[in-house]
Amino acid sequence: MAHIGVLKGLVREEIPIDIITGTSMGAVIGGAFAATEDVVEIEQKVRALLRSEEFQRTRVSFLRETKRSRGLFYSVGNLVRRGIVYGVSSMRPSFLSAEQFARSLGRILPDVEISETPIRFAASAVDLEAAEEVVLCHGRLREVAAASAAIPGILPPRRLHGRLLIDGGWVDKIPVLPAFRLGADVVIAVDISADLEVVRTYVRGIDIVLRANTIRDAVMTALHRRLADFVIEPAVRKIHWADFDSADFCIAAGDKAASEAAPAIRELLRQEQFRSIVRPPAGKRMAERYLAADPQFAVE
Repeated sequence: MAHIGVLKGLVREEIPIDIITGTSMGAVIGGAFAATEDVVEIEQKVRALLRSEEFQRTRVSFLRETKRSRGLFYSVGNLVRRGIVYGVSSMRPSFLSAEQFARSLGRILPDVEISETPIRFAASAVDLEAAEEVVLCHGRLREVAAASAAIPGILPPRRLHGRLLIDGGWVDKIPVLPAFRLGADVVIAVDISADLEVVRTYVRGIDIVLRANTIRDAVMTALHRRLADFVIEPAVRKIHWADFDSADFCIAAGDKAASEAAPAIRELLRQEQFRSIVRPPAGKRMAERYLAADPQFAVE
């Protein structure tokens, strides 16, 4: 929902958007905008989905009970501690069914090939079998978004391009490198990551494992942020990822963050028009060196 607000702000401020790369829900909203270029329509469709009886019948509302722990690992971790995800996933691949998720995506995303979207688009996912990040540049938009947003244990993995894919956020929460790989000169990142909570008691092994995963997640995000030319941070770090009742707040927060960033982004673009003639932006140079040393991911 914060991504919708960011797009609203950037469009209103007439910040040009030539390439979009997204991970997880960023792939869903980013893909919808790349295909339609109409953020108002996207917002209307998402709100209609959240109000629908079909969405209310899903078990997503149950996940809101974990909202006391904001982070993705801690949210899923809370369910793990209570034995819920373990109990469900021992009998089937995910907490929610593939059919439920596909129907929801169908209400937001047009059924188009991503290689034909007006704005160039790619989504980040993780190949479970090859153990590598995959940047999806081809395929049906709905299938690509479903693969990028397949939270392990919560949403089912997707078989696409011969790969078994899950949520790209497990390795790349802010896909800056894929944007440079697709040809971007200046990358504006949108970071909606949770704050790293202060926890002082570690009694059980599962708590230590989940804390270690959260730290790794924060370190990776910080690295990717450094590669971006500009970072927009909507004030949603305290909102639980499954708290869809906070839609109005998240959209407004994203819009506000993008609007406040617009003057600095315009100045950045103005400077880069002249600077790039002599030398590429620092973020792009770093990304090129990083990619040259190790491709890091497959492009499909």
